[in-house]
Amino acid sequence: MNSVIVVVCLILTTFDGSYGSGLNGGSPVFCEKEGVEVDVPWISSDPCISCKCQANKQVKCDREICPNQHKSCYLLLFGQEKKSCCDMCKKCTYNGKDYENGAEWADIEDPCKKLSCQGGIVTETTAHCYTPCRNPLPAEPGTCCPICPECATKDSKEGDIDLALPQTDPCVTCTCLGNSSSCSKKACPVLPCPPSKYIHKRGMCCPECAGNRRLFNMDGKCFLGMQVYKTGDIFQKDPCTLCICNHSTIFCERRSCPPLECRPEHQITDEEECCPRCADPEEKKAVCMFNGKIHEDGYRWHMEKCTQCMCRDGQVQCAVEPCETQIVCPAGHTLKARPGDCCPSCVEGEKQKYDGVCTVFGDPHYRSFDGKIFNYQGSCKYILAKDCTNRSFSVEVLNEARYSKEYSWTKSITIKANGTKIRLGQYMKIHVNHKPVKLPYIELGVLSVFQEERNVLVRTNLGMKVLWDGNSYLEVSVPSYFKDHLCGLCGNYNGDPKDDFKTKNGRLVNTAEDFGNSWRVGKMKRCVMSQPSAPNIRRKWNNEVHVRAMRECNVLKSPIFKPCHRKVSAVPYYDSCYLDAGECRPQDRCFCESLTAYARQCARAGQQLGDWRTLTGCDGMRCGNGQQYMNCAPACRRTCKKPRRDKSCRRQCRPGCYCPPGTVWHRKKCIPLDECPS
Repeated sequence: MNSVIVVVCLILTTFDGSYGSGLNGGSPVFCEKEGVEVDVPWISSDPCISCKCQANKQVKCDREICPNQHKSCYLLLFGQEKKSCCDMCKKCTYNGKDYENGAEWADIEDPCKKLSCQGGIVTETTAHCYTPCRNPLPAEPGTCCPICPECATKDSKEGDIDLALPQTDPCVTCTCLGNSSSCSKKACPVLPCPPSKYIHKRGMCCPECAGNRRLFNMDGKCFLGMQVYKTGDIFQKDPCTLCICNHSTIFCERRSCPPLECRPEHQITDEEECCPRCADPEEKKAVCMFNGKIHEDGYRWHMEKCTQCMCRDGQVQCAVEPCETQIVCPAGHTLKARPGDCCPSCVEGEKQKYDGVCTVFGDPHYRSFDGKIFNYQGSCKYILAKDCTNRSFSVEVLNEARYSKEYSWTKSITIKANGTKIRLGQYMKIHVNHKPVKLPYIELGVLSVFQEERNVLVRTNLGMKVLWDGNSYLEVSVPSYFKDHLCGLCGNYNGDPKDDFKTKNGRLVNTAEDFGNSWRVGKMKRCVMSQPSAPNIRRKWNNEVHVRAMRECNVLKSPIFKPCHRKVSAVPYYDSCYLDAGECRPQDRCFCESLTAYARQCARAGQQLGDWRTLTGCDGMRCGNGQQYMNCAPACRRTCKKPRRDKSCRRQCRPGCYCPPGTVWHRKKCIPLDECPS
């Protein structure tokens, strides 16, 4: 919108800021060439006014009227372009493309990944799908969340509990498409204003910025709240958000939090934690009356097989139990609803029986026989898996601190079966009944120990197998006839991950710390049973460590592993990788442990990933002159002059090419120890 100004020799400014011709005898300004811009004293210096020569040889000036569209725009730029008149909202630049303030878009390759622009800040989040129906349909191509065959609305009739929306969470939104709906929860974008400028509108999910801040010179810097960052700066805005400044645009990765059952006023966020939780109920509780019975506040009961009710603040609330939608069963299993269960689960076929596998990797992380993934960093000796019914075998692990005091790693494994004791140690050391042995080792009718590629494999006549990489990756496999007979850190192998946290005395606990501490054995003086908080550990890392951990672990999001994403979730393996990569030295490539665990789980789910080791740098190296690649070998080379490990050598092992056990390095090749010159 422009206003026309006829220029005269005497210019008067009126009270409303417009320009008018002089009333005291002023004369127009004349020009020569039509369409040419004319420089008029006192006027042309105003960037909002432009003057041109008209057909009647008189100068006409137009004043640009700035649109009033910056109410929702906090960061305003002025003077960023030549002769700019109006303030501009700060845009975002992402992957070479500019996005307007307030824009939202989805990642092309991953529809669950959402991005938004707010005042020069790009926020990347992953949508949290919420499935309020009993039998959802798979997500359509190009969409993120499963589909319910009915429309989920907040105006459902009384008693209609087929679609149980968490109405206390305004961030859960459902989109109706015809007679179907899809629901998800989003994470709020990072705002450019300081928290003191946040406005929380009733019923709205995310806060907004109040007012505006005008900047006259960005000079490639980034602005967030009251802080200024330069290109390359990496910072943790909050426990959920990690950001980096890149040429006046801030890119932030923000974790999404799952919906909660309690109301916002009853939600609390613990210090250094990302997601809120429901506050513990107060001592004074309300009661509910239902079908003539009185129930205390917090009491839950089943009205029908799949309908669960709860007394909350004196009100009875009922909902259909949500079922996991993206279940991929391993080979030989089918998805069925067992009698008495609401949701379907993987049931083993009648004809074929497959092994259960428990995995230990990294600092350490555990995946139980029933698929429960958890972290436990205690430093001590523990029962990993044991036949608690017939006592036919047991597997114990010794965990010790290696790179830091906060985290432990698996140092050795002790297997007891059929009266034989096998110890698997670092540097690929193998002891049977306290005596070192060379591989392959075979005890007829009892067990055998072989080297399988870069791992050691122990097989017993019971069908139980143990695979060990000589560093910190471990697998225990058992036949299906051991179901319901096992105990230890690997769980009870009954097909239900919900009850895996059973202590040695049979009590079901909620935390990995209580669970892990209960399976401690032996009388070690230096046992450390405390479990550190991951956010506290991350706070000690510098920016270089954060960037390296993200770079090494982002390969799990790459096309190398993408074919398996629909069969096996990569999220827990990424979290484990991120912790491991930040807690050890770069040359030790600790991220490979999590990649190995994910790749092997994908293979068990029927998805082969090709030569992922070579593509990720986890294939070790090609060794010559009789050497073998080892994930964890002595740091100092053994020679004919020093056939034993030097005490002055540092204790930590490292990956590389080394002479195999029983040989030493002599004249640029490995030779048997008995061939050394006298």
